[in-house]
Amino acid sequence: MAVRQAKAIYDFDAEPGTGEISIQTGEVLTVTRTDVGEGWWEGRRVNGDCGLFPEAYVEEFSEDVGPPAMAPPPLPQDYSAPSNTYATPSTTPQLNTFGTSNPVDDWSADPWSGVSAGTAPQQQTQDWQADVETGVLLGGIPSIAGTSNGVKSNLATPSPTGVQDDWDSDFDDESASQVGAQGNGAPPNYTASSDNSGNLALPAASYQSRGSIGDVSAIGRNDSKKGGGASSKTSFNRFSLFVKSGSENFILGKVNLNVPEADALTVVDNGDGKYSWVNTRPPFSCVVASPKKEAKFKGLKSYIAYQLTPSFNNIQVSRRYKHFDWLHERLTSKYHVVPIPPLPDKQIQGRYEEEFIEHRMNQLQSFVDRMCRHPVLSQSEVWGHFLSCTDEKRWKGGKRKAEKDPLVGGALYTAITVPDKPLDPEFVDREVQIFTQFTSQFDVAVKNMAKLSADQTTKCQNHYKREFQLIGKSFAQLGQAMEQDGGGYNPGLNNAVVATGESYEEIGRLYEEQPRLDWEHLADMMHDYKGLLSGWPQVLHLQSGSQGKRKEIENDGKVGQAEASAVKTRTDTVNYALLAEVNTFHEQRVKDIKSSHQHFLQEQIKFYQKITEKLQETLRMYDQC
Repeated sequence: MAVRQAKAIYDFDAEPGTGEISIQTGEVLTVTRTDVGEGWWEGRRVNGDCGLFPEAYVEEFSEDVGPPAMAPPPLPQDYSAPSNTYATPSTTPQLNTFGTSNPVDDWSADPWSGVSAGTAPQQQTQDWQADVETGVLLGGIPSIAGTSNGVKSNLATPSPTGVQDDWDSDFDDESASQVGAQGNGAPPNYTASSDNSGNLALPAASYQSRGSIGDVSAIGRNDSKKGGGASSKTSFNRFSLFVKSGSENFILGKVNLNVPEADALTVVDNGDGKYSWVNTRPPFSCVVASPKKEAKFKGLKSYIAYQLTPSFNNIQVSRRYKHFDWLHERLTSKYHVVPIPPLPDKQIQGRYEEEFIEHRMNQLQSFVDRMCRHPVLSQSEVWGHFLSCTDEKRWKGGKRKAEKDPLVGGALYTAITVPDKPLDPEFVDREVQIFTQFTSQFDVAVKNMAKLSADQTTKCQNHYKREFQLIGKSFAQLGQAMEQDGGGYNPGLNNAVVATGESYEEIGRLYEEQPRLDWEHLADMMHDYKGLLSGWPQVLHLQSGSQGKRKEIENDGKVGQAEASAVKTRTDTVNYALLAEVNTFHEQRVKDIKSSHQHFLQEQIKFYQKITEKLQETLRMYDQC
């Protein structure tokens, strides 16, 4: 059988308590599951650690473990009969190595192939069907498995009963297995299903079709023999993201789609080696407001609905978190050239607390703002449909259209128009190297700042608050003790000492409330960039794959000059798209870091001014006694 292994091409630091594992560049991992979803795989390190890691951070290869050179000897004729010498007759059926009573040739049988009567444990799936309500926008959002040019998306397959279009279905409510998803992003906490014996359930349809001896290079071999030129250069590694996304097919000229005008994208040359996307539509904004707790199933099911009002029509629409989640899934599937802004983390406990609702609304506002500002995402048809559709029938039609969109992944490159000017490969390699090093260091700094913000928030709301309250109680106790002097010495001084204690207790309350004004905002910004940075390895991987394919074609003497030139032109399309997105990222990053730090320092100054004023007010009491 083929042992699925992957080599890490980027470092990845696991988040504590998420089921992830840290991996280092060059490390070889054994892949145990690829159907976890959300762009994550499960695997095992050499040291035995098991967990999740991003698919885009590794490249898969196959190590064949073939059968022994000698066939197994024939089984004894009485193999299935009980032995009278060592066992007593029993009515209990004898179990084979797979836990069933059927006679099985254990050498050649595949334990998961269903040869024996026993079947592999199946993962539990949720019933997506739910009621159709009229009070809220309808049209459920089950994950639909779409294809583009023979490349499957990694979305879930619909139920055989058909697509459910109930907009208010509970398919995606925040369950325990989803808590901690990175909106960036990001992946939910991994919870594997298990059978009654506690063993991990077998992932459905997780095995790839193999050649006669399990050699992965046999996959697609027939296609490689048809004709010559670039079309013969299809990669044998069908597990590569570059291949699965359809990017390789685009480079080899195998993608031929009609591009609607609404999907057309353009890259322009700004000069000085800078390129940018062209935004063909007027800028607009959208306000997220008025979160409201609503119910269904006669009050048995509660949820929070947020009201979105886009500036281009000022018509309000109601959306739940799961609607945002569906939108994020569609954007991630379509735009492999753009890191998608992350959503707020999913949560179960405290979902209806006022502070949590307000914080989530602020984070959703940040997501919406980033979508509106991005020159590519803001033009997306599914984004416009999400913001403006209020009719049930139109919503269902638009939803199905988005889920069947052929211009996804690598196919989207056909919609990009770039400058008619060849790019210098050395210039591209240099820019990619600089950006790769930058994102690596920036990612570490962002995670450190996010951790610091969380620590400071905890300290302010707990440790610092207790410390100042303790100080205040000590001063108050001293003043109260002094009041027992009979009142004939200096009552004003006694009152001033008691007031000092009250001032420090008030300072403690200020510390408790302050993080909502400064550290929380800074943490939200770092959350956004953690999600954005987690999307860049995929974008860079696709560009690296296109560069490698171009070099492979150029070094093949059998490929004609015209065909090699066409491959280089298509590779330049990928490069132009990357350079335009890098420029967009940097321009927005500069604005974000500047504004977030200005806000942080302004709130810090206000905070310490309040403390100073409180202490000065108390000090004046001593001047009067």
